[in-house]
Amino acid sequence: MIPHGTKRNKEYRLELAEETYSLKQEITLKASGADNRNIYDDGRSQKLSAVEIDELKFDSNKASDIVETIITNSTTFHNKTEFSQEKYLKKKEKKYFEYVQILKPNLRNISEIMYKLEPNKIQGIRLDTLSQIITLSNVSCEGNHLLYDSGSNGLLAAALLGAMGSRANGKLVHMHPGNMSQKQALLAMNFETEQYNKCISVNVYSVLRQLYQGCDTHTVEKEDSTLKRKAVDALEHDVKVSKLENTENATSNVDIVNTGDENKLLSPKKPKWHFDNIAASEVLSNKVDSLVVASKEDPQNIFLELLPFVKPGRPFVIYYSVAEPLQSLYITLKCLSNVAALKLTCNWMRNYQILPERTHPEVMMNSSSGFLLTGYVLQ
Repeated sequence: MIPHGTKRNKEYRLELAEETYSLKQEITLKASGADNRNIYDDGRSQKLSAVEIDELKFDSNKASDIVETIITNSTTFHNKTEFSQEKYLKKKEKKYFEYVQILKPNLRNISEIMYKLEPNKIQGIRLDTLSQIITLSNVSCEGNHLLYDSGSNGLLAAALLGAMGSRANGKLVHMHPGNMSQKQALLAMNFETEQYNKCISVNVYSVLRQLYQGCDTHTVEKEDSTLKRKAVDALEHDVKVSKLENTENATSNVDIVNTGDENKLLSPKKPKWHFDNIAASEVLSNKVDSLVVASKEDPQNIFLELLPFVKPGRPFVIYYSVAEPLQSLYITLKCLSNVAALKLTCNWMRNYQILPERTHPEVMMNSSSGFLLTGYVLQ
């Protein structure tokens, strides 16, 4: 990344690099100390001020020049051991070297990026939890699957659709509580159009009304608005006819225009969500092969409402960030006769740094990644 422009409007120009160089290869280390016993971190070892370093970052085109200048003005760098110097250079390399690596999107990269940036936006779903959800829900390319997601930015939808594959014959019904579904991760996966269309995103209330009553959420509102528009058009028609009653040609033209408008009102163009609701209700009427629920609200009412749409002998997976709502749901399902093999699990993982002679667990990390309640539906 080559910087150019002013300090306030700084821009970068990308240049293709055939190979990358480490900071240690570009900077020659003259000497190193035997140990660090005489080095004290008193904040006075660097002669350059923060303002001077910022100016240096803007004036220099190469990161190695910046680091070399900082090392030259450091009074303690050459007294450090070779191991400490290497550690110091790696820290400065992360801070001043700017590379952009273009990768083909996959589920691992997208989930790790979203988890590192803002885990709350994906309900703290880590990659290991995501893999368990895919495995326990038994996703296949031939089956129809149901997902209720209210806060993972489309990460679960992307995971299930990716597991179904590009040649899937089944459908994924992606339910959400709002007007628009969250599709950030789903769009980031850059699926082919044919595979992307296998995911039907619908509002949960609208599709259930379509299934039970055979009408959409906004049908009544649209009928009222249509009647109002017809009344307004009728008044406009009367005014036009009264003004042009002496001209037969004009009245005939007005009649033609009005009849055309009436035809348009009688057959309005249906929105996309109308056809999505119909397609999703057809899938639900034939029942699905698995059910996955990941909600920010209490999942009990949602799960009990969607449970009848799962075929007998098929699995369900419920994810929640804390255990208490799942414990309550576990007790409720224990009293039912149409579920079995209930299991409430906690995903615990710890990252380790694997380096020569310094392998240890990471000091700062979040070990928990939510809880899973799994089971099977009986007839």
